[in-house]
Amino acid sequence: MEYRPFPGDRGDEFGAFMRYAFSPIEAPSDPEAAGDHDTIADRRGLFDGDDPVAVCAHHYLSLRIRGADREVAGLSSVASPPEHRRQGNVGRMLRESLAEYRERGVFVSTLWPFEYPFYAGYGWATASLYRRLTAPPAALGFVDDLIATDGDDAGRFRRLGEDDYPAVRPVLAAMADRYDLTMNWTEEWWRERALQGWKTDPFVYGWERDGELRAVCAYSFHDDPEADDPVLRVTDVAVADDEAWFQLLRFFRNHDSQVDEVQIRAPPDAPLLDLVDDPRAVDCEVRTGPMVRLVDVAAALESLAPDPAVETAFSLAVDDPLVDWNDRTFGVEVGDGSVAVEPADDGEGTEGTADAAVDVGALSQLYVGYRSADDAVRGGGLAVDSATADDLRALFPPRTTHLREGF
Repeated sequence: MEYRPFPGDRGDEFGAFMRYAFSPIEAPSDPEAAGDHDTIADRRGLFDGDDPVAVCAHHYLSLRIRGADREVAGLSSVASPPEHRRQGNVGRMLRESLAEYRERGVFVSTLWPFEYPFYAGYGWATASLYRRLTAPPAALGFVDDLIATDGDDAGRFRRLGEDDYPAVRPVLAAMADRYDLTMNWTEEWWRERALQGWKTDPFVYGWERDGELRAVCAYSFHDDPEADDPVLRVTDVAVADDEAWFQLLRFFRNHDSQVDEVQIRAPPDAPLLDLVDDPRAVDCEVRTGPMVRLVDVAAALESLAPDPAVETAFSLAVDDPLVDWNDRTFGVEVGDGSVAVEPADDGEGTEGTADAAVDVGALSQLYVGYRSADDAVRGGGLAVDSATADDLRALFPPRTTHLREGF
């Protein structure tokens, strides 16, 4: 077996893998009938001779992690045909992918799982939550009492296009100040992913005031067999502040002549339930989002810039089911706003004598701020003595995370 780039002239074959894996009812697996799925990812395959037995794609993203924009590898399009499943091919391809990320100097990986336990078994863990809000448009009328709805202060809504990328960037910067794991879109991402969809392109609108864009949303209309009118499904929301969020709710409410229901994929703390007249008219579902994994534990920890007041030294035994360069004990020293990490064993592991023992998934959640050290202990992913627990609390204070984009 050999892991290598998927040939560019075999894009139809890659597309056939995607269709069989993710939409087998809607499309055939015949390469001649399969279209192109993703034009900006690096495609990879695990090959038996010239035949692919598993495929995947890599996106290199800039995500906000603990106050800094860091390059993160987005893993997607993981698929294997049924004749090659349950033979260890996907596991080997994931291992090779991590090795490629490490060689590139990328220390964090993220993905949207088809099944959480499957990727948890390879060391990925939940990285963020989001709210799925469902309401009739009339329930959003409360915003009229909170924001300006006419005059200059009300601003205006307008459809966005390729030339609006410079205007969008300040909105993303404001989101990054509120939510870690916010992506810093490239212009290519804006053109090919924000403005385009896999099967149908979304409507992309913005709200601006005094010539400054303050909110961006993407949505589409979907048939509901149980309703007279379709559903307005909002797949992305980026806002500079709460006022911009309420203005978007006004925009969605204004579709009341077209839809029976508005469904919004919203930030985990988006204000709504305590403001509507009838909370029971709104369905608020908290859902798990993407998963995250440290590619290289030592390098990832050394890239942190902790509070200079944090000074500590401890040993950390990491359990990694996929790659041996993480599956060992490290000595960690923190001081003067930096972290130094060195192997503290011969690679055979010393979990019983380490100050803290952690599985790589739990450590990844600590790293991005999704969970606190106390949460990791309660969840069983971290075992630590009381003194070192205080050090981990100081080194990994929780953050509000929200990775919105699919890939």
